Amino acid sequence: MTLHSRRVSLAVLLAAAVCPQLVLAEEGHPLLSGIADFSIRSRSEKAFDAVTLDAGDISQASGKKYDGPLTFEGKVTRLTYANPASTRSRAEIFRNYKAAIGKLGGRQVNSPPAGDVSDWHVFRIEQAGKGPVSVLLNVPYESEYELVIVEQQAMAQTVQAGELAKEINSNGFATIYVNFDTNQSVLKQDGVVAVKEIALLMKQVPKLKLNIEGHTDNVGSPADNKKLSQARAEAVVKAVVGEGVDAKRLVAVGRGQESPVADNRNEAGRAKNRRVELVKQS
Repeated sequence: MTLHSRRVSLAVLLAAAVCPQLVLAEEGHPLLSGIADFSIRSRSEKAFDAVTLDAGDISQASGKKYDGPLTFEGKVTRLTYANPASTRSRAEIFRNYKAAIGKLGGRQVNSPPAGDVSDWHVFRIEQAGKGPVSVLLNVPYESEYELVIVEQQAMAQTVQAGELAKEINSNGFATIYVNFDTNQSVLKQDGVVAVKEIALLMKQVPKLKLNIEGHTDNVGSPADNKKLSQARAEAVVKAVVGEGVDAKRLVAVGRGQESPVADNRNEAGRAKNRRVELVKQS
């Protein structure tokens, strides 16, 4: 084992201590390792992505209902482990991960029938001082299984003034995503970054006038969403004015849930609908 591979997190060491079948995997994930004698067949990592499962693919005991999320957003690590010569059972693989996750303070949030290791198993680990982690495990074969680890976080806003200008010139509007806490209209740090780019755009194009339009998903009543979107649009306008832009060049408009751009029936679509649009005034 290399010096680098010894520098593993305490979480991995705890997992391995509880489940000796779990081994340290240098190219895996620092939170959970792979099963002993399995190797990584494929690995991908995205700083922000959405993973959506079908409710029919989540194991549930008869008479029980899964009330957890179907879409998981954040930093996503996908791992496929394989061993064509494996003599381990699917139950052994599943129970090793369940025990390791339990040692990390996690719990399974769906309720599969006793002994059933088919379909997807959904776990949640709460981390002190960090966002929660969702672990999705699928063991379709004794020789192969898939592990998806989602470190929950909001999408980072990386909008730039030049890109906004191009989009507005081309379409007459530009879309940005400003994250707010639920039912709140106070700008967070990523919103401050977006505001600075909007202010820079306004300063670079002195004749530009914009409507700042707030949009929501369809969770909640239409009246409440209209009010909330107006408050959020006003918060963005106020912050842009605070960067030295003339208030007469900006108008806050709350559109609520009336203009969706994606399907509100799943979280990935709702996330796209929670947005702010910069609309060029005619």
